[in-house]
Amino acid sequence: MAKIVVACGSGVATSETVVGLINNFLDEHQISGVEVEATDFKGLASVLAKYDIYVWIAKPTKEIQDICDSQGIVDVNGVNILTGNNADDSFKKIIWALQQMTS
Repeated sequence: MAKIVVACGSGVATSETVVGLINNFLDEHQISGVEVEATDFKGLASVLAKYDIYVWIAKPTKEIQDICDSQGIVDVNGVNILTGNNADDSFKKIIWALQQMTS
């Protein structure tokens, strides 16, 4: 099962909203086998390696980006999903990452 994590400052309002939008997108496109979770940014570094895709609300720090790079975790702009501006770009990157995992 693919795992996506969405992180914002508190792991509540904004990230939960983006989790819902991603789940709606996956449902609409009949994509299954994907678990989407929210977390707070403070604890992200300690759990990030458990995930395949990281959807960020605030740009990743160097530490977080280094974890993504070293672990092969795809990072996706969640602001686009939250605002609806260029959301297709972010959803396409999620689909691409999911496809990479199955090929």
